[in-house]
Amino acid sequence: MGKTTKRLPDMTDWSDEAIAEFWATHDAADYADETEPADVTFERPGQRAVSVKMDEADIEALKRIAHEMGIGHTTLIRMWVKERLKQTTAA
Repeated sequence: MGKTTKRLPDMTDWSDEAIAEFWATHDAADYADETEPADVTFERPGQRAVSVKMDEADIEALKRIAHEMGIGHTTLIRMWVKERLKQTTAA
């Protein structure tokens, strides 16, 4: 028995919300025969590592909080620094 392939609708005039709703309710695998490879490059803004000395207890607290949030502790530190910078520059 052959695989039945669905045809993609023309989404040219669809809003971003309508496209998102379509893909939230459809399986992309059903349309695999209509796809083609794409070369995509993602660029991240320039970042540099910064070394910060901290007490071991503070590092462990950061790791615990980050673990509870499901993120890495360095991501948590970066989020908190960005939040504080935003608050400070807005004031």
